[in-house]
Amino acid sequence: MMIADTLADQGCEVVGPVATTRDALRLLDATPVDGATLDINLTHEEVLPVAEALDARRIRFVLVTGYDQENVLRRYRRWPMVQKPFTEASLVRGLTRALEG
Repeated sequence: MMIADTLADQGCEVVGPVATTRDALRLLDATPVDGATLDINLTHEEVLPVAEALDARRIRFVLVTGYDQENVLRRYRRWPMVQKPFTEASLVRGLTRALEG
């Protein structure tokens, strides 16, 4: 909930969180979004389908991960990341950079 609370405190309208890749894709189909934060491991599922769907729709997002850059799968490295553990400020900075492109 820290992510949702932090973003709400920054004036964002939060439309989650969701716990599965399928739920994230359904939410994306049903709800217009301007940006997103994605944990690379969403309930032990890879979030790649969600990242690709956001990318295809030109919706900017940031990946949140506990993995260091060397251990992140190569296919995720093209998108901006925020490293866990993170502070509220570093999360906001990461998402702001992603949204600004």
